Amino acid sequence: MSSMNPIDLADHDLAALQEARDLLGRARQAAAELARWTPEQAKQVAKQVAAALLPRAEFYAEWAVRESRIGKVADKIAKNQIACTLTPTAWDNVALGGVRRNDALRIVEIGRPAGVVVGLSNSTSPVATILFKTIMCLMTRNALVISPHPVALGCCTAVTNELQAAIEAAGGPAHAVQILTRPTVEATGALMRDSRTDVILATGGTPMVRAAYGSGNPAIGVGSGNVPIYVDASADIEAAAQTIVAAKNFDHGSPCSAPSVLMLHASIAVQMQQALARQGAHVCTEDEAQKIQNHAFPGGKFNGKVVGRPAHEIAQAAGVQVPVDCLALVCPIAQPQAGHVLLKEKLSPILGCVVVQDIDQAIGVARLMLQHSGAGHTSGIHSASAEQAVVWGAALDYYRVVVNGSTVHDTTGANTGLPYTFTIGTGYAGKSSVDCNVGPELLVNWKRVAFPLPGGWAGAMASGAASAAASAGASPSQLSTLTPELQAMVLRIVQEELEHLR
Repeated sequence: MSSMNPIDLADHDLAALQEARDLLGRARQAAAELARWTPEQAKQVAKQVAAALLPRAEFYAEWAVRESRIGKVADKIAKNQIACTLTPTAWDNVALGGVRRNDALRIVEIGRPAGVVVGLSNSTSPVATILFKTIMCLMTRNALVISPHPVALGCCTAVTNELQAAIEAAGGPAHAVQILTRPTVEATGALMRDSRTDVILATGGTPMVRAAYGSGNPAIGVGSGNVPIYVDASADIEAAAQTIVAAKNFDHGSPCSAPSVLMLHASIAVQMQQALARQGAHVCTEDEAQKIQNHAFPGGKFNGKVVGRPAHEIAQAAGVQVPVDCLALVCPIAQPQAGHVLLKEKLSPILGCVVVQDIDQAIGVARLMLQHSGAGHTSGIHSASAEQAVVWGAALDYYRVVVNGSTVHDTTGANTGLPYTFTIGTGYAGKSSVDCNVGPELLVNWKRVAFPLPGGWAGAMASGAASAAASAGASPSQLSTLTPELQAMVLRIVQEELEHLR
């Protein structure tokens, strides 16, 4: 676009705005059709579409890396495969619509899809993010309009076209998912502000996420990462080193949950650095660390060209010699202080490293990091002490604290009880509306029909909900009339209401 003359540029911007309007018009039509599905139909179609895209995981991973120059093909294949296999099954036992009843509280709930979802896609996981959001929207009977990051426009457009074909083949409306092919800032803003948009799934840079919250429409946004990892004196050094290097090397450090700065307890710092080197990291000298810093933050400003690039390539550009199979660049920070650029998010294999005397000092360094970014996102600790882990978690404003594991994988539920996701909410600390791992349940609202509870709230407080439910069961219950036929009628009424609203 930079080569366009002013007239061509104006025409392009106008065309982008018109495209945004057209996309929303078609999305509302698709949403009306999707609302007529049962929740069971929606989940089945989502599974068919995911299965159709699964064999294309490698194709789109290669395209994404080639086009964006961010990350590793092998890891993007894994992301695409996970999006196609886990997303359609992880919520098999979760109601994502329909009618459900709570006999104890005497409440009938009726699910209502959001309608039209505008989804922002990032540059670091462009295809996997689109797969995740599309499958989530299909499962919840919502239409999706995607605004892709421009650096991955080609692969994002192609995968969206293929998703449309798969949806049609499964019996759904092709316009259940669409993409803005001219993703200008103005057109994306128009998508977010339009009254036909029901909710925004904002994944991307901080300015765009904040724009989503200022759009006047509901938004589910995420914040940036900047992950501190504390390794205390009781940690399993070899296991910690292996986990940290593997996490930092995954997709060349581009995930927002990748380790950003290590805090090593002084008593094990030397052994830990040696273990990191054995795992394939290069522990920089003071001079080498300064060269890496100057390249990654020239003049104190972040150099976006290091995002998701191999460690040896970054080192070479900085004038530092490392093996071609180097997995991470560990840069010691002798004097951590507010404003130190290596305490910022790096989205690359560059890993800051601070030696601390105790957990209090480690917490202090992490708080310096929070002055830059990462609030509400993720932190990690390697320790044999559960007490230390809880103290670390309580002291800092991170809503996911991974203990003795990979912040990249375990934050999203790989080896923990945290829910699977590709979208991490950062809560009030991170200026987000949600603090949880984002899932499809957030794309459904529930109407609640509340029947009288014997004794009212005071009775429930005195005897407990279970006793109240037992009392209710002693006499004919109004809830017993909730037959399958009535449930079907309720769903039909909801569908008609949604048709009217559109």
